[in-house]
Amino acid sequence: MPDTATLATIASIISGFAITALVFRIQRELEMASKVERTWVPWADCLLIGAVLISLLLVVLPVVLFPGSPTVSKFSASMCAASAVLVSGYVPSILAHYGLAFGRKRSSPAVNPEPDERKWVYVTILCSLAAMVAVLLKRF
Repeated sequence: MPDTATLATIASIISGFAITALVFRIQRELEMASKVERTWVPWADCLLIGAVLISLLLVVLPVVLFPGSPTVSKFSASMCAASAVLVSGYVPSILAHYGLAFGRKRSSPAVNPEPDERKWVYVTILCSLAAMVAVLLKRF
């Protein structure tokens, strides 16, 4: 069974990466707002937001509140897996949002979500849930 220190470290790394990426995205949206362009939070960014919340609230917090609990370790490990998949799915989702890969090139004004971005977000969420369940069902 993974120890709680390892789980907290993994969750912290995931959170750090996701928050860094979100800062760059927020800077971009603020720049667009200063040019009086339309701004929004792309669906892809919601994957990062979810990963941060899961990592901090469902991994780090339980590990701190209930140190050494085997049940918490197993739960936290499953949440780490789910969070890692969410961050991994961000890459194809944001590329699809900008029409840089995985689909059609944008020929009309941008919409939120872009059709291909929506598909990648849904697939990522399903894979994240599958990873969570797989870890919960695995015997340590």
